[in-house]
Amino acid sequence: MVNLREWALPVYTIMMQMSAGSMLALWVLYTVALRRYGPEIATKLTKNPLIVIVVTVITAMIGSHYHLSRPAFSLFAVLNFQSSWLSREVGFTVVFAGLAGLLLLVLLYRPNAVKGQLALGWGAVTMGVVTVYAMSRVYLLPTQIAWNSVATPIAFFCAMVLLGVIGMAVVLLINLYLFTLNKDSDLVLIRAVTRRVLTLACGVAILVALIELANYGFQIVDLYNQGSTAHASLYLLLGLYRALFVIRVALLIAGVLALSLVTLWQQRRSKPVVRFLASIYLTFLMVLISEVLGRFLFYAVHVRTGI
Repeated sequence: MVNLREWALPVYTIMMQMSAGSMLALWVLYTVALRRYGPEIATKLTKNPLIVIVVTVITAMIGSHYHLSRPAFSLFAVLNFQSSWLSREVGFTVVFAGLAGLLLLVLLYRPNAVKGQLALGWGAVTMGVVTVYAMSRVYLLPTQIAWNSVATPIAFFCAMVLLGVIGMAVVLLINLYLFTLNKDSDLVLIRAVTRRVLTLACGVAILVALIELANYGFQIVDLYNQGSTAHASLYLLLGLYRALFVIRVALLIAGVLALSLVTLWQQRRSKPVVRFLASIYLTFLMVLISEVLGRFLFYAVHVRTGI
């Protein structure tokens, strides 16, 4: 039987990191599109993806309550904001969700309020990044050797960027598909922008995947050079959970490699980029499953030291 409380936390962290990364990627796109093509094109490119981000954030926040024995008391978690990174994570998450939701309302009902949109968007991006940072700081505990290193924030930010850029590429392709069905007047331009975003997302994904693999190498060497508690965590990672670790790494490499091949293939073909939606979505699923397994291993291999 699946224990929801055990899986709620890994899924929540992954979804929040993906939302923060997607918000970052989306708002970079919005800012560039606004300067080059004007507010109408920028809004067309970002409105539907922003809806997906807001829904994902809300779903993650609701799902995180399944980790708690008494979900009704979750609001009291912010009371220790000055001293607790967990309280800060909760507070920053609420602010991130609020800013993203307010931005969506402004895009829908005040499409000409460009300065307000820019301010809200970059505010949401900042809160998303700060939320991921606070999330990583929660696990930097001296009693948890496997967590208490720079490898933890690196892993969290890598997941944020990797899932954010690939996920946003998928959502933009879905957005393009909808514009294609509606025969939008700006379809040619939107198609060209989407194609460019896909190429950039591929490059970023390759770089971040390499950083993730190097981070695993650093973590393994770091655990090997420490005491018995660290060795116990290392045994769990490379012994008891070796199969999951191999699958996690294999899916990461295969997903990014497949994304690269699909991107190169669509550049060499004359077919519309939207026809590659299914293939790119499958690469996203591979990377997503890899990151979920990675987060499960993160929780599974920790061994407490001391009293």
